[in-house]
Amino acid sequence: MKQFLSLLLAAAVGSAATYFVMDARQATTAAQATAVAEKAGAPKSAVRSDTKTSDAPSAETPRKSGNNRFGGKGGFLPEEIDGVTPEQIAKCKAALFKSFQDEGVKAARAKQAELRKEAEYASDDEKKNMRTQFEDAQADLRKATKAAMLAADADITDDVADKVLDAVEERMKQRAQQFQQNAKKK
Repeated sequence: MKQFLSLLLAAAVGSAATYFVMDARQATTAAQATAVAEKAGAPKSAVRSDTKTSDAPSAETPRKSGNNRFGGKGGFLPEEIDGVTPEQIAKCKAALFKSFQDEGVKAARAKQAELRKEAEYASDDEKKNMRTQFEDAQADLRKATKAAMLAADADITDDVADKVLDAVEERMKQRAQQFQQNAKKK
């Protein structure tokens, strides 16, 4: 018991020391930047607002639209879809996020994960035979996602949901192909 408490205390002290060292480094960096700027004749307020002391974005800095995780340039949902307005895309994006919490979607994703685990150790012939199971699981996931999207927002129509889900699937296929091409290059 005494050994456990001493280990716990050592971990707490180590964590606190790391925090203070990191904080001191950031303060030193900011102070050095301010001192250099003052020698150059710039006011302190101008230096502090322009100087970054950490890798984390400040609260004042707006996020770049092309750099977010689920939209824009690198996301799974394209910024433009034929026949879908930007407002509808925004609603569908919010509905897609809500669909991840839906029990039907969770069950469909769990089924896919289970199939992937089975396929991991299966022979090539068994994998070929599992193709229809994977296609069925993908269809079930799409149905569950569509139902969750429609339940999340009454303004989303069947047609719009289908177009958005088609665009998402196309983007995922492109990503998979790109991944395979990059893997072959290495």
